[in-house]
Amino acid sequence: MFALKTVRLFFVKKGNARFVSHLDMNRFMTRIVRKAGLDIWYTEGFNPHPYITFALPLPLGFEGRYEIMDIRLNNDDFDISKLVSMLNGVCPSDIQFFDAKEPIKKVGEIAFAKYEILFDDNGEIRNKLNSFLVKKPIICRKRTKKGDFKEIDLSEKIKDFQTTLEGDNTKLMLILPAGSNDNVNPSILFEAFYNENPNAYYCYDVKRISILDKNLKDFL
Repeated sequence: MFALKTVRLFFVKKGNARFVSHLDMNRFMTRIVRKAGLDIWYTEGFNPHPYITFALPLPLGFEGRYEIMDIRLNNDDFDISKLVSMLNGVCPSDIQFFDAKEPIKKVGEIAFAKYEILFDDNGEIRNKLNSFLVKKPIICRKRTKKGDFKEIDLSEKIKDFQTTLEGDNTKLMLILPAGSNDNVNPSILFEAFYNENPNAYYCYDVKRISILDKNLKDFL
């Protein structure tokens, strides 16, 4: 009998794929690993399904440049260096794998996520955004697991930020809590910002570019 091998896969989710929900991503990845011909381990019980878990679900509409998925193979001797090419061979261009390795850290060690947000503003809100992000408190409304809302002070949760200009537009690099203990969607920050600056509304594009541990190191 083969020994099981857990593998951590790293992939990019961009373009039209950002509109694929987390539930549909589960279904998609199940089909992809089957199509690639991987000998993946199935859970036991009444309704067996392939062992596929995501480190940190990506909010709908966001691009992800450092997405993480764990699978479990039936063969411990399988050469995992082959996985990236095998999976990319059956994936659309908007979802592409770039690395595969045995897990180093436990999912519970995820503490932060780093985002790149580009505003279509011709640089007009950069100063207002800088002033907003350093003020205290920053009161935001966050939805709870029960579906209602509670107020939180986001000024205590912003780990780091930096604004620059990319061409004529404002780019914000932002690090916020993520993971099972605390998870802040940057959209609630922008909702609070635009509530205070209703005449400065501009469209923005969000990319999650990294998932980090408590020491702000890439989660591996």
